[in-house]
Amino acid sequence: MEETESRVEVYVTTDTSEAPHKAGEPKLYVMYDAAKPEAGKLYFTEAEWDAFVLGVRDGEFDLDENGNLPPVPADQLAAQQEREREAREQQER
Repeated sequence: MEETESRVEVYVTTDTSEAPHKAGEPKLYVMYDAAKPEAGKLYFTEAEWDAFVLGVRDGEFDLDENGNLPPVPADQLAAQQEREREAREQQER
């Protein structure tokens, strides 16, 4: 089976109907693969998008020579787990 190329696109919207978990946000950044739109979309708040962009700039998503993400340092992993816990709690409210 031949793998098709991806074409990542991002747009900004004020419509949160497709992301009810983000309702109440003034705008959302929506990322998706235009070559495979059936694969779904990722919805980012403005703060989440800013954090994502900073991570890209810092090389957080750079792959190693085997195509894998590098391991997350322990202090960053603990902070990430705390942010995820807080996000889950906020979604439950």
